[in-house]
Amino acid sequence: MNVDQHLKVASWHMEQARLHATTEHACGCPVTPEYQKIIDEVESGKIEEELTCAAPQK
Repeated sequence: MNVDQHLKVASWHMEQARLHATTEHACGCPVTPEYQKIIDEVESGKIEEELTCAAPQK
């Protein structure tokens, strides 16, 4: 993905989080190993740039 595409995906995730926090919607999103890595990195306070995409390719 290019920078613009990453920002669009991030915007979508932010809006989903906002909607989940303001409604009674229950999220069914699984915490995949890739998402857990991201969560751990954010919680550590040290987000490092990935030079290659680590997301699984379909």
